[in-house]
Amino acid sequence: MSFYFPQSGNLKVKRKKNFFYPLWIMLFLAAASCTPHKKLVYLQHQAEVSDTLMFTRPDYLIKPGDILHIRVLTLDEESDMIFNNEETRGMGSGSGARNNISVFLHGYSVGDDGNVKMPVLGNVTVAGKTIAEATVDIEKMVADYLIDATVVIKLVNFSITVLGEVRRPGNYYIYDNQFSIMDAIGLAGDMTDYGNRKVNVVRQTADGATFATLDVTDSKAVVSEFYYLQPNDIVYVEPHRVKRLGFAQFPFGVVFSAITTTLLLINFFSN
Repeated sequence: MSFYFPQSGNLKVKRKKNFFYPLWIMLFLAAASCTPHKKLVYLQHQAEVSDTLMFTRPDYLIKPGDILHIRVLTLDEESDMIFNNEETRGMGSGSGARNNISVFLHGYSVGDDGNVKMPVLGNVTVAGKTIAEATVDIEKMVADYLIDATVVIKLVNFSITVLGEVRRPGNYYIYDNQFSIMDAIGLAGDMTDYGNRKVNVVRQTADGATFATLDVTDSKAVVSEFYYLQPNDIVYVEPHRVKRLGFAQFPFGVVFSAITTTLLLINFFSN
């Protein structure tokens, strides 16, 4: 019977290799926790800079529950007081939350029947129309009473909610008729590095709600009907799988530093 005794030098090499296994594991986990650069870049497009993506922004149709600011402009002060109550004439003079409350209290609410009730004109149907169409219709009605009067209509209940992996989630009032999903992301302080660039949009409709997902890394997202937001839209940015698995909160730097320091000490004393 014979026995094989490995040389001490081979044992030392094997020990050193075994010592480095945890380091390789940590490096692998750290790499897995990183978000690839390609998944962070918005509106990627490989074609020429001069290329143009053609799209038509859908017009917003007024619906029940909307709040409108309607102002009849005329040079006659008495007529102005008749067609516009004091609160309507003063709307917009405030700022911030105070102005939003004033708009809610004194704006014209669209009823379930699709009408707003105005001084002198009475019930006016606006639901199902664009802002431009409703303006033209009310101007025709006002023309029966006033000469050369102008009507201004603004949608004043335009607010959106941004949730998820953004730096400042919350509800925002919008004072822009062409507000896009990229504007919403910017208003919320941009996405975090762990935000999934496939963004969810929830839109209220007469039949309930519509759900859509836009990949904002693709420049073709601008042609989607959900690219421009509408009142009460919800924008939700999901976390990447890396964060859902908990890698984002793991202290890789501390553990990596401890392992490398330990390996250096072991290597020093083993020589």
